[in-house]
Amino acid sequence: MRGEKEQECLDLVRKSIFTNDGQPIYHPFTGKTYLEVSNAEFIKEQICFINSKCYKNYFGLLEEDRKEIEQILRNVQPNQNLNDFPDFIFERGFIEHFRVSSSKTTRKGAEHTKVMRCFTDKVNRESEDIKKEWNEVLSFDEVRSKHWTIQNPEHNYGYLVKSFERNWKNHLESLRKYTGNAEVGIFMIEYSEFALSMCENLYNGWIDGMSQGDMRKQEQFRCYRLSRDKQLLDFMYQNKNYIKYAIFVYGDGFEIIRLENIPYLIKLLPWDYITYPLAVNTMQSLYNVSIHENIEKKEKIKNE
Repeated sequence: MRGEKEQECLDLVRKSIFTNDGQPIYHPFTGKTYLEVSNAEFIKEQICFINSKCYKNYFGLLEEDRKEIEQILRNVQPNQNLNDFPDFIFERGFIEHFRVSSSKTTRKGAEHTKVMRCFTDKVNRESEDIKKEWNEVLSFDEVRSKHWTIQNPEHNYGYLVKSFERNWKNHLESLRKYTGNAEVGIFMIEYSEFALSMCENLYNGWIDGMSQGDMRKQEQFRCYRLSRDKQLLDFMYQNKNYIKYAIFVYGDGFEIIRLENIPYLIKLLPWDYITYPLAVNTMQSLYNVSIHENIEKKEKIKNE
């Protein structure tokens, strides 16, 4: 079922491609944005509407693929049948969104989602009580604060793989029942937990005491990246006849992968990557201060 989260995920990708740090990209001569031109104008002058840095987000895409996915993202629309597969449709295909988790997942959902939902409900509930208390007893220029913290539940790479493969297969089953145009199939996978990091395992087979100078710098990522995961890349490649592109959204970043060219991408990864959990604490804070000027205004209003 489609909702705000699916649209937000799609909009994040659009924003990264069609804006420059959130600012509209205008055609240098007409002054129009990508939404203010016709399809024919966009195709003719496409390079003028695209963020020049987004090539870093494309993996295994030839020039014709890059043009295609940008045109798709410009024109794709929400499915008007809210409860039906897929989430978004365009003339030649679809985009289907699903979320994955690196925490333990049961039929009731991901543990991370449940824990964070309970935490947010608690903060909201207690915040209302504290606001009432603070409004009754003014602080007179003294800053008051209340903080809530929570630690992430258990996360690991194994949970992520299970979640990814299970969701992928479930949505693939929905695709097989789909009677609409599926010439260009796209899965948009969202991972928003900031719970896993990755680093290149350069020291596999390393000889103790052997120096390597500055021959190779280890690649490290603060957040998990699908483009470096050989196991899941190979898993996706098995479905290249059904899905043309995978859009992976992590935090405020994204990757677009052409499944047919995954073997080429894997050749560019000489080393495996170690994926490990982070110790993450989430904190929410509430602050309050009363200013004498506000009190005087209230007294004046009462007297009037």
